Amino acid sequence: MYFAKNSNILCNKYGRLVLKWNYTSCVRVKSTAAPKTKTYSHTILSPKTDFPTRSNNAIKENIQKTAQFTELYNWQRQHLKGPEFVLHDGPPYANGDLHMGHAVNKIIKDINNRSQVLQGNRVHYIPGWDCHGLPIELKALQKAKKSSTNSQISDSVHIREIARTFALETVEKQKDAFKKWGVMADWDEQCYLTLNKGYVQNQLRQFHKMYKSGLIFRALKPVYWSPSSKTALAEAELEYDPQFKSKEVYVRFPLENVSNIIKDAAKGKNISAIIWTTTPWTLVANRAICYNPQMKYSIVSLGGRPDLFLVASGLVQQLQEVLKVEINVVAEFDGQHLQGTTYHNKLVNQTLPFLEGDHVTDVKGTGLVHTAPAHGPEDFLVALKNNMIVECNVDESGRYTNLDQELNGLPVLSEGQELVITRLGDDVMHRDVFVHSYPLDWRTKKPVIIRASQQWFIDTAALKDKALAALEKVEILPPSSSDQYRQGFRAQLEKRPYWCISRQRAWGVPIPALYNRDSVLVDERIIDKLCSMIESRGADVWWTCDVTELLPDDVIKEHKLDAHDVTKGKDIMDIWLDSGLSWSTLHGRTARLYSEGVDQLTGWFQASLLTSLALTGEAPYKSIFVHGFVVDDKKRKMSKSIGNVIDPITIIKGGKGSNQPAYGIDTLRWWVASHATQHSQIVVSKKLLDDCQAELIRIRNIMKYLLGVVSDVQIDDFSKIPTLNYFDSYMVKESDIFVNQINEHYNNFRYNHVAQSILHFISNKVSALYCHCIKDRLYCSQKYSNERLSAQLVVHTILVSLCKALGPILPHLIEEVWQYHPLYKKPFYFTQDLSILPPKDVDMSLMDAILDLKREICVLAKNENLKKLEANIVLNSDIYDKLNVLNKTDGVNDSVLCEILELSAVSLTVKNGGNSSLVELSQSKKGQCLRCRKYNVVDNSDKCVRCDHVLSKI
Repeated sequence: MYFAKNSNILCNKYGRLVLKWNYTSCVRVKSTAAPKTKTYSHTILSPKTDFPTRSNNAIKENIQKTAQFTELYNWQRQHLKGPEFVLHDGPPYANGDLHMGHAVNKIIKDINNRSQVLQGNRVHYIPGWDCHGLPIELKALQKAKKSSTNSQISDSVHIREIARTFALETVEKQKDAFKKWGVMADWDEQCYLTLNKGYVQNQLRQFHKMYKSGLIFRALKPVYWSPSSKTALAEAELEYDPQFKSKEVYVRFPLENVSNIIKDAAKGKNISAIIWTTTPWTLVANRAICYNPQMKYSIVSLGGRPDLFLVASGLVQQLQEVLKVEINVVAEFDGQHLQGTTYHNKLVNQTLPFLEGDHVTDVKGTGLVHTAPAHGPEDFLVALKNNMIVECNVDESGRYTNLDQELNGLPVLSEGQELVITRLGDDVMHRDVFVHSYPLDWRTKKPVIIRASQQWFIDTAALKDKALAALEKVEILPPSSSDQYRQGFRAQLEKRPYWCISRQRAWGVPIPALYNRDSVLVDERIIDKLCSMIESRGADVWWTCDVTELLPDDVIKEHKLDAHDVTKGKDIMDIWLDSGLSWSTLHGRTARLYSEGVDQLTGWFQASLLTSLALTGEAPYKSIFVHGFVVDDKKRKMSKSIGNVIDPITIIKGGKGSNQPAYGIDTLRWWVASHATQHSQIVVSKKLLDDCQAELIRIRNIMKYLLGVVSDVQIDDFSKIPTLNYFDSYMVKESDIFVNQINEHYNNFRYNHVAQSILHFISNKVSALYCHCIKDRLYCSQKYSNERLSAQLVVHTILVSLCKALGPILPHLIEEVWQYHPLYKKPFYFTQDLSILPPKDVDMSLMDAILDLKREICVLAKNENLKKLEANIVLNSDIYDKLNVLNKTDGVNDSVLCEILELSAVSLTVKNGGNSSLVELSQSKKGQCLRCRKYNVVDNSDKCVRCDHVLSKI
């Protein structure tokens, strides 16, 4: 007889027996219950399988080949008949090695897609890559410096050649990793790259459609500008430093022309306005001071100063605390009396106006706002309203220009700013450091400035109402964070008046604009010609062709152009516009799902929605799934400087030292399913990975055991399915309920619930209940008996159910399992018609009643072996009738009730009234069978009737 090494029988809180079973550690032990006269171990039908206990990366790579991973995508497109599920792939950036965020994103998508395939639905999934942009260009420049002359480095075409090569090499490296992760796609033929000719041609034409409809325009506006990258940035390309230290100054400007009310209150004394700013470098661009006519203002005296000062009444106390002087209010008046006031700015030696501004508040500062139209959005709007000239004296590198010799060339955020403050002299009334949240270039991590320049914009304000209405119809997942994410998405759409889409770089899609002196020419005929030239000469043609090649004769004639006066624009399109237009690759389909990280609420989700509404009038997606970002066990963001970066390759293949074991792809995918879909911060740590690996060992061991049980099952067995007893039917129904529950979790993207449900099903239903209780039937019944075959077919059904549940998360493991199944003909994913037992209606509550009895029995038996015991159970009439049917026996095999309760015998007695049952246990008076170890032997034999009958047939 075989028993599990170190096995023990426990009763859990539900009264279920829990067997700790290690299939791979079986040893032969001697029975102490009866003297052994013969051995029958060779007659026991113990589970047998060659399925290995452990796996490794070499096995996984071989599985990918034998299970035809590369062919699955096209196969399911051709053979499955269910509804099409369209998941549009947000393109990862082709600028370097993959990180854990990529693993989370791609594996979540693959889990979804594979779950749809196993439900019989066709999946549409075309992977893409975002291939343009500054990070790739910077890497190209670094490479160019090592191998090229300075003239080559400055050549846009040369930069583009290096950038293209780098991007394509990166795509291939990332693609290879995605394949090894088991991500289902047609990686060789059906991928989209934003650098492909067709993609670029479509983008140029879509640009013109938006331009023609008035949604794209060119204008001088203040935009976020990165001196470190020398280009404009969009909001999505910023990250904020909450502890940034700016220089703050309180500066006085003497008033020149004031109203009579103010003049009378001053009584002949000089009055100065006090302004507060955290950007002293912009004071040379000061062109006005804004006030709020709805606020109260005060004329005050400061300490012993002879002059008077102007400040908002609500900020007098705050100013006193800052300046640390006594402030006395001389007079107070309504802000409307500041109309017509002027002041002198000695930095520019000009008399400048006070202007109304709705943005002025009395929350911080002085209630008088320094206004530099070239360096602030509100400032710019004030300038437009008042017909002021907007002039920017800061160049692309963030240095002063077109000023005086001493200032020109100085960086505005350092030496230039210091010189401006020095020039103000005594007019600086207070100077300090102001700690606040400040935008940084997301690539260089260096501060940005706001700088007015001629840029191209999409008028998002014109799309706002449509976008907000469309967003209300979009399902945002997971439900636990839906309200939070929707609110954040709405806030971004509401506050964004325009989207700057031009960049001053070389590596990207050109903005197809020609310039004839001061006029701009964007013409569909020019774009058609450009697209034709791209088709024949490649995507660099904008940079390599002469402008005359772009100008059709009818355009020259219509606009009366002299081709020699026409120049090509040097701007490229924002890469968010590149990727935002990727819905075009769906060819008219609306995506059922977009699935990306939380940062894409301000990025790709928004860019996709706005461009699709602008061009089609509809949202490109029906739902979006938002996952979090990966952090370490201390919830810190992954950073090379901290040294906490965990590479997916290291998780799969291992790293240096015992602290970086090779977990394999199964553990990586199981970790994603278990931990990556329910939190905004996704923790990855050695402990969590160890826990995932331990759970996988449990899964692998049960799959090995189940394979061993069904090792001799044949396809013909399904044509002679015996009548199932209650226990078998119950387990078939449980398996069906399990699969339906799992599919519901998959369809609602609750992958962590999938993982939990699988582990619960294995532990409580499969291992501790069914497999534990039917061992005798499996091991000791006649090989081809109905009793054993029915149990095997149930186990087969359980195994298939687990394969369906685990397949989306662990395709490598499931395909490996399936190759050791006796019914294997082709890979699991390609096996459409799986022969399993059909579920039938079963009284599921009856099993709960039986297990309640078993719990009571276990309490009474304490640590006694249940097989030694008989039970007399007194029941009420309702449950008695049901259990009495299950307690019938043919005189050879145990009753179903005995099998589940694991008792030697059970007698039932009916009582009238009451719901409680009464259980009495006694030692079995029968001897122990030396073959099956049950206490059911009579007539001084060493075998029970069943075992004697089985042995007679061998």
